[in-house]
Parts: sequence; C-alpha cells; structure tokens
Amino acid sequence: MREDGTYALDYHKPESIGYISPFYGNFGILLRAYAYILFMGRDGLLSASENAVLNANYLKERLGERFSIPFSEGTLHEFVISAKDFADKGVKAHDLAKAIIDSGFHPPTVYFPLNVKEAIMVEPTESESKETLDAFVDALFKIADLADSDPDRFHYFPETTPVCRPDEVKAVKEPNLRYKA
Repeated sequence: MREDGTYALDYHKPESIGYISPFYGNFGILLRAYAYILFMGRDGLLSASENAVLNANYLKERLGERFSIPFSEGTLHEFVISAKDFADKGVKAHDLAKAIIDSGFHPPTVYFPLNVKEAIMVEPTESESKETLDAFVDALFKIADLADSDPDRFHYFPETTPVCRPDEVKAVKEPNLRYKA
C-alpha cells in the first residue's frame, strides 16, 4: 500500500521472478505449472507424457471398434472421433457429450477440429488408470447403443445434474446475465 492509501504492486524485489505481463497469461496458472514442472522433474515429465500418449492410443484403438476415427495416424496425447454415424438418427456430438456426463465423466470437447463432422476430441490425462479408461469406453459404447435404439432420449441429457439441458436458443436470444434470476 502506498502512503496515499492506494494499492500498487512492488516489482523491485530481488528474490522475485519479476513482473509477468498479462500477455503471458494468468500468474496463478503459470505458478502452478512451474511448480508442477519442478516437482515432476525431467524424468517425471517424460513419464507423464509417455503415459498420456499411451492412454490416448489405447482409447483410440478401443473406441475405433464403434466410432469413426477420421485421423488414423500420428496420435499423441489426444485424438478425434466422429459422431457422424448417429446424425441421421438426430443424435449429434453435443448430445453424446451431454450423455457422458450422466456416466460420471467430464464431457469431451465437441465440434473441434472444424474440418471433422460431429467431432469429439478425446484427451485422456496421464494419470488415468486402465480401469477408468475401460469404464469410459464402456460408457461410450452404451451411449452409442442407446443412440441406435432410443435417439429421442438424447434430447433430455444430462438427467442427473442439478441443471439439466438448458434451452440454448433461448439463452442466446434472451441472455440472463444476472447472478440471481
């Protein structure tokens, strides 16, 4: 605090790493990443990277049994599957992502990359166990079976969350930007 009562940051600390421009991102995230790098070390980062690539390739092989894989070569830590085979039933990538929430998994990124119809980007982390990866595959296979047998049900997912599927058209046309409705 300055003598006049205003606040200011003191950048003249010899033990500090110095000022980080907002251009470089959020300081808290940078600090967390730096601590992670220091904690893991070279060997730990190498092992984590290898595990992430292994997990992604394992999932890609398993999911390829039921889903279209638009890019078959060069999988590193992420890969893309396509839900285009379900589109004729009215089930889209975002419907599958909403359904996966009810299976206890965080929904994957959808509609990226833009050059893949009904893209679903799967990015397993390095810390996931084989059991978790298999449970994810089983959940997606059940969801795919449901898309074949009862596609209308996808209009109601997720069903187990406090807030179920919002009316996205209404949210765009009539945005409610208040904390309390």
